[in-house]
Amino acid sequence: MRRLFGFLIGLVIMLGVFASLYLSAAIYDTADKVVIEPSFFRAGLLSTEQVGTIKTLSDVQTKKLRDWLIQKFVYEYFYIEPDENNIVARTTANSLYSPLSYMSTNAVFEKWKYGEAVSIRDAAIKGVRRTVSVFDEIVKRDDSDYLQVDYETKTWYKPNDMTEVPTVDRGTIYLKVEYKGKVREPIESVQKALLNGIDPAVVFEFYVEDVMD
Repeated sequence: MRRLFGFLIGLVIMLGVFASLYLSAAIYDTADKVVIEPSFFRAGLLSTEQVGTIKTLSDVQTKKLRDWLIQKFVYEYFYIEPDENNIVARTTANSLYSPLSYMSTNAVFEKWKYGEAVSIRDAAIKGVRRTVSVFDEIVKRDDSDYLQVDYETKTWYKPNDMTEVPTVDRGTIYLKVEYKGKVREPIESVQKALLNGIDPAVVFEFYVEDVMD
């Protein structure tokens, strides 16, 4: 009886091994038949935005692209990472880690560097984290060349405290923008910069000429 029981157990184990080998072979064979078709998309800056398929520059309206670039500028202007090295890199003009320096005139960048960036650095040293989003339509201020940008920040002041509820604040910033819907020239330099890891937002001829808050 024991021999019969041992034989049955051995048979079950052997069948399990053969089944595993068959399944592994089937998976391996299927891998050679898989066709991968890459697609590209732009993730929205806001959590409520849906992911869309890639569009060419000619597909996107000039105003829409301008608004995306303004959202990027405002984010770079105010966000905080709890890392002092982050803000040090951002205040280094024309570096891969400072999109703001490419999107601003020298005067605007210097104003930010010795103003808002100083507060950001102090907060980063204390472990503060802040996110930024533009929550309303970007419109032209009455009788002026400035665009009104309404934004919202969420700030966490307690590092590693998963129970902290962020402090939500809203503000308005006024920007004087120069943008004609064109990519910087020469195109070869743009391609090289992208391959080197530069932020795609800076490849456009977009400049903030003045900031009022």
